[in-house]
Amino acid sequence: MAKRTFLSGDSFLSLLFCCQLATLGLLRQTPTYSLWETEIAAYPTFSLWLARVLSVLVLAGIAIGISRGYNLLAHRRLLALQGILLITGAGITLYASFTLPLYLAGQTFIGIAHAWILACWAEYLASLETTTRNRTIASSALAAVILFALLGLVPWITKAPLFLAIAVGSIVPLLVLAPLTATSARSGNPAIKNTASEARPLQSAMEQLPAELIVLMASYAMLFRMLVFFDFPVQNETLFFASASVLRIGGMALILAYLAHTHFTPSTRQIILPLLFLTVVGVALLPAQNTFMSSFSVAIVESSWTFFYTLMWLLLFELGRERGRFSLLVFLCGWTVMNTLLLVAAPLAALLKTQVSEGTLSLTALALVIIYTLSVGILLFRRKAVKPSRALRATSERSEADLLSWKEKQEAFYRTVAQEHQLTNREQEVFELLVQGYSLPAIEEKFVLSHSTIKGHARNVYRKFGVSSKQELIERVNHLRTREGENS
Repeated sequence: MAKRTFLSGDSFLSLLFCCQLATLGLLRQTPTYSLWETEIAAYPTFSLWLARVLSVLVLAGIAIGISRGYNLLAHRRLLALQGILLITGAGITLYASFTLPLYLAGQTFIGIAHAWILACWAEYLASLETTTRNRTIASSALAAVILFALLGLVPWITKAPLFLAIAVGSIVPLLVLAPLTATSARSGNPAIKNTASEARPLQSAMEQLPAELIVLMASYAMLFRMLVFFDFPVQNETLFFASASVLRIGGMALILAYLAHTHFTPSTRQIILPLLFLTVVGVALLPAQNTFMSSFSVAIVESSWTFFYTLMWLLLFELGRERGRFSLLVFLCGWTVMNTLLLVAAPLAALLKTQVSEGTLSLTALALVIIYTLSVGILLFRRKAVKPSRALRATSERSEADLLSWKEKQEAFYRTVAQEHQLTNREQEVFELLVQGYSLPAIEEKFVLSHSTIKGHARNVYRKFGVSSKQELIERVNHLRTREGENS
């Protein structure tokens, strides 16, 4: 099996995913960087939403295509065309938006092209092993926030060309990765092969999106729209910029450090709850009159959106619970839902702004509304019972004979794999428990053996399979099972 790691030959190309993340964040700032900022501000409000409306439609169409087996990276010319459209649209927005028709044309190009390019990056990331993908996303997110900070330090006149350079950087790596992915598929890599051929229904992917995660998406979408529409005053721009840069870079560095020292992907609850706490603190401090607290609170809230945005790249892939096509489909469904919620939140934020301007709703009450919404998300995460999906319900209805037959086949598969890798009897017993998710302490208790003994057996198993962790062992065994199914 051709195994791709973060230190492999294409790791630099993977790291350039930071340009995609930076482009996503910078697209909403293109009017600020434009030579025609005043004219753009006077255009109808709907024109500001056009790119996102088109992005949602394109993402929905791509999700349907992926569910039917469509492969984005296989169409290199179409990808190059989308890159040209993105650069053209950004160029029009930055340098030629002196009339509404031209601005609408630029936003149309951006909305269509950027959704396609985002989906292409998602298809590439879905082909990576879990550990590699998570570290790629975390490393690229750290590089992206550093780019943000550096861009804030350069003169205004250079921001537009630098943005165009970053946008180009989000496209060129994909044109290189496309033939690499195709070559991997032809060489028999099971994970890449599956992404090119397997079709999965949309309904099955949508069922993997927990209700609490959608509530949190809605909360953060509303919070983001509040920041855009209300333009909360920052009394000290320098303090705000410094605080936001430190929070973003420090937060991304912590995420990367965590992923670098563990082979296990944290659960949604473990990642989101600290983020919710940070957000609630920032929102609660928004009405503060003190110069430092006012600037710092807005920095906290804006940084929390950046963290949430990055965490969605990590979490949505994990909800698919497998590598390849289905993981990609779940990601695209979740991303489409999140962008749809952003669209819905926009008119609600505009309505609240009108109420505030008319004196019928204070900023303090507004902050309390956001805190309440986020609290609902926290309470939803405390649910212990999870409604089973249709697939799980169908599994629970299998007859006892079918379950026994499946268990016998699984045990036979484990024995065959253990023999092929020359495991001893004790190593085979440890191996079977490891791939079922048992921790080393649990295995020690089951066999009543010392920690050093079990750790030694586990180390031998990892060595014979050519892996370095339980997660990689599980992925390796899953690939072997997939290959056996294809051969049969």
